Amino acid sequence: MYSCQRVAALIKRSPLPKHVLPCITSQGYCDTSNNGSVAASRKKLPYHSRVVVCGGGIVGCSIAYHLTMMGEDDVVVLEKNRIGEGATSYSAGIVGQLKSTAFETRAIQYTIELYKSLSEEHGLNWVKSGALFLARTPDRLHKLERHHQTARYIGTETQLLCKDEMAEKYPYIGGDDLLGSLWIPEDIIVHSQQITPLLRKLAEQNGATFIEDCSLLSVHTDKHRRVVTSLDTSEGEIKCDYFINAAGQWARMVGKLSTPRVRVPIHSVEHYYMLAQPQDVIDENMPVIRDYDNHCYFRMWGNSIMAGAFEAVAKPIFHDGVPETFNCAKDRLKEDWDQLQFTLDKVVSSIPQLSSACIKDVVTGTEAFSPDRHWILGEAPELKNYFLAAGFCGAGTAASGGIGKKIAELVLGDDTNSFSGKVDVKRFVDLHNNIKYLRDRVKEVVGFDYGAEGASPDRQYESARGLRVSPLHTRAVKLDAAFGETVGYERVMYFHSNSPDITHDESLNRSKTTYGQPKYFDIVKAEYKACREAVALIDMSSFSKVEIRSDNTEELVDFLQYVCANDVDKPAGTVIHTGMLNHNGTYENDCSLFRESENRYLSVSLPQQQTQTLWWLNKQLPQGSSIQISDITSMYTVINVIGPKARELIGELTDVSLKIADFPQMSGKPLYVANAGGVIAMRLTHSHEDGFLLYILSEYSLHVYDTLMEVGRDYGVRNAGYFALRSLRTEWFFAYWGTDLTSQVTPLECGRDQRCKLSSGMDFIGRDALMRQRQEGIKKKFVMLTLDDHDIATDNFPWQGEPILRNGKYVGNVTSSSYGYTLERQVCLGYITNCESADGTVTMSYITDKTANYQVAIGNKLFSATMHAYPPKIVTPDYGFYHPSKKMGT
Repeated sequence: MYSCQRVAALIKRSPLPKHVLPCITSQGYCDTSNNGSVAASRKKLPYHSRVVVCGGGIVGCSIAYHLTMMGEDDVVVLEKNRIGEGATSYSAGIVGQLKSTAFETRAIQYTIELYKSLSEEHGLNWVKSGALFLARTPDRLHKLERHHQTARYIGTETQLLCKDEMAEKYPYIGGDDLLGSLWIPEDIIVHSQQITPLLRKLAEQNGATFIEDCSLLSVHTDKHRRVVTSLDTSEGEIKCDYFINAAGQWARMVGKLSTPRVRVPIHSVEHYYMLAQPQDVIDENMPVIRDYDNHCYFRMWGNSIMAGAFEAVAKPIFHDGVPETFNCAKDRLKEDWDQLQFTLDKVVSSIPQLSSACIKDVVTGTEAFSPDRHWILGEAPELKNYFLAAGFCGAGTAASGGIGKKIAELVLGDDTNSFSGKVDVKRFVDLHNNIKYLRDRVKEVVGFDYGAEGASPDRQYESARGLRVSPLHTRAVKLDAAFGETVGYERVMYFHSNSPDITHDESLNRSKTTYGQPKYFDIVKAEYKACREAVALIDMSSFSKVEIRSDNTEELVDFLQYVCANDVDKPAGTVIHTGMLNHNGTYENDCSLFRESENRYLSVSLPQQQTQTLWWLNKQLPQGSSIQISDITSMYTVINVIGPKARELIGELTDVSLKIADFPQMSGKPLYVANAGGVIAMRLTHSHEDGFLLYILSEYSLHVYDTLMEVGRDYGVRNAGYFALRSLRTEWFFAYWGTDLTSQVTPLECGRDQRCKLSSGMDFIGRDALMRQRQEGIKKKFVMLTLDDHDIATDNFPWQGEPILRNGKYVGNVTSSSYGYTLERQVCLGYITNCESADGTVTMSYITDKTANYQVAIGNKLFSATMHAYPPKIVTPDYGFYHPSKKMGT
């Protein structure tokens, strides 16, 4: 094994083969001296442009290309250096389809097709290399099996190879721990440095203007209309109708140039790869190799092998901001050999023959990562005509086509997000843009999916934690709570203190992976049982809370009636479940709306909807309106008092009647609870169990909680976490935002048409689209499946994303799942399509056809499933609610 010093001494700065990558210099960087543009002469900055793109990297050029291809020729691209001198200049050029979200996968698949068409029409070089994903742990192997199942059903060719097949086909891959691999033949390698100038050339031919050596100095806005009006640059001022921040590693700094500032939570890290020339030819046709368990990747580069790694602890750089004069293509960073040793160790472990290879070059580049390793796309919540395309975590080349297309569609009038919330910029709150938070988090983010722990289905970040906590957090810590993080908020998933008297026997999980029965299975069962049979307290303070009020009641009601799908003009004290839709009829938000008084409403939604809710409401607000919209998330601590004994427990602490006749479901009123005033009690629990949500002014929260626990001893009170709530709501077929409810779903598709005032004649956003859909029929439907032959002791659990089959044909995917402790079954929720009818319409008869055979694929195993269009029910006499029964039926 080479020491750092020995490797440094062996590096040869020999020229790389020009015929392999024609845009690469001897240092491995892009040569932009002749970038193939239509006009090499310097262009003058125009006075106005309809669309201005900041950033002339591969994504910025793709956006300009797609805008012009869609008919928008008034486009200006500003680049502070030369076009293509960003991170693309040292990109590895690997384009792989295997991503964690459907949107990211589709974006890359579109990009592959775009590159192929550019090859046919304009000679763009690409190689169909294929990609081999290695598995060295049972978790990784199962994860690859899951990918294989999903890919085969959506038409992506993949093949699982066992250990013996690997040894025969790829004998140079090292390690006795190798268990198998996933082969994806359609992955490609591109010459990244050719793509950017080609996209520029085509965009220019369609009317776009590119201005190089032009630094952005400030972004001017109209604070009343909340829009960008003009830009100050080193070349003068330019007015615009739309502004797109695609500035790569400078995107966060560009976000700070406007008032208000735009959040772009990214931080740069160093990324290393080396070019190694083995003494003997290893494999002339070597595919791209991704060894996640070993943190590294490989590809052929001429007669050399490019080898890089995603470190377990990455090295942040440019903490005080990317220097204005820094040029990715020309300013080579000094190698950090202590940091690089990690890469060297992993590379040689994966391919032992490289231990004697000649290291021809080491490239130290910089890449910008987001705090959750997903891209940052969409309309900025701060300004209406400001769009973001940033934080690609090294995937800019692989995804540039799909990203450019989507941003162009958004700018040109598609008023829906139409992509996963996991890549929407509105998933973030202010804390995510804190530079210290970003520095601490990106150290972990870079290698988060790698290593033995990277394949675990419920892995949590360990860095930058404990930032947002409930006032009850200290109590939970003393009770040995297990926390999960959502939007920076620490939420209790379960309590170790609720562990049954008998120790959980790890040997019961004979699946041998963390995808099997989780270690907290019995703990959650005890918490679930308290919710069903006694009373439990769940801290739900993390939910976002937005107050909407106005002195003009008529204006307020008219506004909310237009924004909300449900009828919200109900008496004060009413809770209304409603969606907020866009003009395509799909969801922008799903919330509980409580009418506190005639002129005041409280909107409550999941934590990840905090920014989204504020953005959507303000976006619809007429200019000059008297309506005030305020984020009051931190004002209240929320305790979900859930279970059949909840009424008795709270009844001891208040003088207000809690009888169902006096305090019906979906209603709320102010109470004194345990001497604390200003408590808003709502009779709902998000689980179909009886109980109350107590909204407590934070200064009273500890007192109220302690009193509930003290008095609750007589009722068998327990603390419970979100895993118990998940099991409850899944058994009751409750859709969940972000998984079951997304911006690709309409109320008719998820069974919430009864929450839409379609028959009222009142107008609301999305009504026309829903009326058309009701007339034409839906093409997918939210359903519930229970697995019939699943063994919780030996089989892997469903975790989300599993394919759903009907009569052997793929019809959809699981969107959320949990074990149903009452049903004693695995419960899967998801959407199915119609693979049989010509028009694809999904009807109730299609869903409930008793001759249909449903299955769910978990890894490489198929499980028989029973279909439920409605949750299984049985009347429970004690308090008149319906409950699932062990005897199932619809």
